[in-house]
Amino acid sequence: MSRHRVFITHIRNFKLHRNLSSRVRKVDEFTLTSYLPFQPVPRVNLFDRIWADLPLYKDQVALVSAETKKSYTFVQLQRYIANFGTSLLKKLHLQSNDIVAIAAPNCPEYPVAAFGAIRAGCVVTLVNPAYKNYELVHQFTITKPKVVVTFSQAYPTIAKGLQNAKIEAKIIIIDNPTQSIPDGAVRYTEIAENGEADLPLLEKIEKGHDDLAIIPFSSGTTGLPKGVEITYKNLLASLDIMTHKDYVLSDVANVTEQDVVPCVLPFFHIYGLVITLMGHWSVGAKMVTMTGFNPQMFIRVLSSETVSLLYLVPPLVDFLAKHPLVTKKHLEHLKYIFVGGAPMSKAAAEAFLLKANPRTKFMQGFAVTETTCMGLVLPKDGSNKNYDSCGDPALNIEMRLCDPESGKPVAIGNLGEVCIKSPTVTRGYYKNEQATKESMTSDGFYKSGDLGVYKPGKGLYIVDRIKDLIKVKGMQVAPAELEAILRSHPSVSEAAVIGVPHKTFGEVPKAFVVVKQLTTEEELKDFVADKVVDYKRLHQVVIVDAIPKNATGKILKKLLRDM
Repeated sequence: MSRHRVFITHIRNFKLHRNLSSRVRKVDEFTLTSYLPFQPVPRVNLFDRIWADLPLYKDQVALVSAETKKSYTFVQLQRYIANFGTSLLKKLHLQSNDIVAIAAPNCPEYPVAAFGAIRAGCVVTLVNPAYKNYELVHQFTITKPKVVVTFSQAYPTIAKGLQNAKIEAKIIIIDNPTQSIPDGAVRYTEIAENGEADLPLLEKIEKGHDDLAIIPFSSGTTGLPKGVEITYKNLLASLDIMTHKDYVLSDVANVTEQDVVPCVLPFFHIYGLVITLMGHWSVGAKMVTMTGFNPQMFIRVLSSETVSLLYLVPPLVDFLAKHPLVTKKHLEHLKYIFVGGAPMSKAAAEAFLLKANPRTKFMQGFAVTETTCMGLVLPKDGSNKNYDSCGDPALNIEMRLCDPESGKPVAIGNLGEVCIKSPTVTRGYYKNEQATKESMTSDGFYKSGDLGVYKPGKGLYIVDRIKDLIKVKGMQVAPAELEAILRSHPSVSEAAVIGVPHKTFGEVPKAFVVVKQLTTEEELKDFVADKVVDYKRLHQVVIVDAIPKNATGKILKKLLRDM
């Protein structure tokens, strides 16, 4: 390379560094990381780490059910976790590394069962309690649980799923002590609340960084749901992020003050269990559990509790911004709102902030199940007003963008697949070496399947899922772009766009929309056509009653294709 070309390269690098946020460092031509120095993951007991500040808030309420009002203090929570773990070992005769499945909605008993199993050295797999037989058989066949924790209404479905998967497992029922439980089932209250802890036995259990702790399920970038291996190192590294002064949103509780966090996102998802729940235990926040999203119940929680932190997905932010019964008074104590699970538009964020109190800070982050915790995040001081951005890499996170077809890194500022390397990243997929190999780069970056671009000074922008990109006459069309345009139409409340085969163009865009007032297919097609180049025009619009989504608000485009 000539001296002149070297000089030009140095000038370009200088400009890039000058434009980068002060919250990010450049590792090499393709890779960015947090401005914070790397922090080695501590080799400590997970529960010692979680309860480090327990004496400050031990008698405060840790969990309370929005529906039943049942509650646990932190002292009770700690004791019941130990009771539950002891009972698994001594009464149900489980061994270290046996798998315990939790198939229940959010409730105070859920974390007792999940972390009680971990306390016993077992591995927890998280199951959507709404799963039908086919889905249960798939997850049970892979994980082969020895115990399933569920609730009375789901017992017949769980029992049938175990039978069809040819799995013999004990079923623990989260129960009302006044109600009967099925023959052969075990009553939760007897082994948790009325059980007895054997602390010396539990203290003998030693787990290393690479030992498995949790197996949530994720589709990854393609295919059927796969078990994601979350290790103790992943959880400890996540706690390091969530309790770091630059990222923690909750003040450490004491005898008089305590932040309040509604838990509306499901605990069977990593966003609900790790980021929302576990991330706030170690600071003593009060968690208000909700069995699912119910508009009336959600508003009631906002009315009855001094809610200071909200962890939501975009549809719920939209609900708060637009619902006429949600007023400024409901949000008067709110310090932060954190959004993840799917891209949030700047307009939607600003609409919410108009209703919130002026002190409320908006944060968006990027994470997938395989990263355990948020990988990128907007700064907590509110200095980055690009609310549709996911911000910059968090502590110990390295990010690069790669060409989706060749897999080669692309220069910062170009479009590519978001790839993450961190102590928080899964070691792979449970009993699926091929999927693990396909999901990782040769130098240890997890390939998220999300297409994005990093804009210096603004942060990461997610454009779409790579597998959802539509190719029209060889040109790439991002469904998210067309969906955003459709949602801006006054008659449209929700929209999803997929690619469908076309004999001439290869693929063409097809939209599914939910409308709030009368409109026509032609009107919506013309509305979009006025705003995009010809190859992005919609070829079909179907008006539907609802857009299928998963628990975190992501559109299930496979179901749309099946339709």
